[in-house]
Amino acid sequence: MNDAATLTMRRGPLMADTPRPPAPTSGGIEETIRDFVHDEYGRVVMVVGQATGQHDAAEDAVQDALLKVLADGHRPDRLGAWVTVVAINGLRARHRRAAAEARAVDRIDRSQPADAANAATDRVAVLEALGALSEGQRTAVLLHYYLDSPVADIAAALGVTEGTVKTQLHRGRQALAAALGEVEA
Repeated sequence: MNDAATLTMRRGPLMADTPRPPAPTSGGIEETIRDFVHDEYGRVVMVVGQATGQHDAAEDAVQDALLKVLADGHRPDRLGAWVTVVAINGLRARHRRAAAEARAVDRIDRSQPADAANAATDRVAVLEALGALSEGQRTAVLLHYYLDSPVADIAAALGVTEGTVKTQLHRGRQALAAALGEVEA
């Protein structure tokens, strides 16, 4: 079955098969577009679909190209040829962009599971190690390393001396290093 027959079956008769509406007397872009839609639209959609292999997206691409004519005020001498080229270029650009996005997602997907799994495992291990600390050590470590609180502020908040906070931090670091299998320098 030829493409014109396929197009006719999917969308009804081609525009050239329907009676032409009366043209306005203004002779402006509206008339040019009306003539294009009546005389060339179906063929242009078919050519764009054949040229790009994207038959389903061809009609949208042709409509987008027509919108460009209306939006930017461009008035090509041969509207059908211009719309065809713009629609083909638009579909090719979308195809290139989609392929680039797919490659980027593929690269992320290949690297992310191991990284994400390791990060999740590390977070669980750290949380478990923090849970094993004494309350004083855990509070000092969390305030100092997670909230960036200075030793003096921690001491004032807990009502202890700065030396006590420093001792709690030192012992907390040692316990965390041992629990996480790291050697503290």
